[in-house]
Amino acid sequence: MTQVVLLHSALGLTQHVLDWAEALREDGHTVVTPDLFGGEVFGDLDAGVEKVDGEGFASFVAVARGQVAGLDGPRVYAGFSLGGGVAEVLALQDPQAVGLVVVTGAVSPAWFDITAWPAGLAAQLHAANGDPWLEPDENAALVALADGACEEFEYSTDGHLFAFEGWHEYDEDASHLLFERVSDFLAALDK
Repeated sequence: MTQVVLLHSALGLTQHVLDWAEALREDGHTVVTPDLFGGEVFGDLDAGVEKVDGEGFASFVAVARGQVAGLDGPRVYAGFSLGGGVAEVLALQDPQAVGLVVVTGAVSPAWFDITAWPAGLAAQLHAANGDPWLEPDENAALVALADGACEEFEYSTDGHLFAFEGWHEYDEDASHLLFERVSDFLAALDK
């Protein structure tokens, strides 16, 4: 059983993320879902991004770090969009991190003066090839730093939040494939 810290997108801690958390629990994992927005949720991604831009990305890293401070033992940081970037920074700075799953939202590790990949950290990076928010240079910087420790997966879909059932960008096939890959990744970490 893997301990997973699942971080939400700029929409906030929506039912989409809670559904993913429940699916991972049903898969045998312990999952915590920090709320970076203190209960605030958005029905529009642009409004959520405006909040993030107004408060600054680093402030959400600090909130997440505070909310997971009481966790004990090895963990996997995972997240969607904003949460993917936050998960990345936490995993690269937490010696208890054994895994990282970024579903869109990678940031260049250089933003946080991270210049070395932690020993033993396995990672996955998932992105839609038609994602209007995709930042190829940010993804490339993460993959380059990982030097073989990060598997990169591309999905043939246009949505940024393609894995959120009920969201207008939802792609059922891509979402199911994403879940299978994440499930296999977590199972491998359990061995």
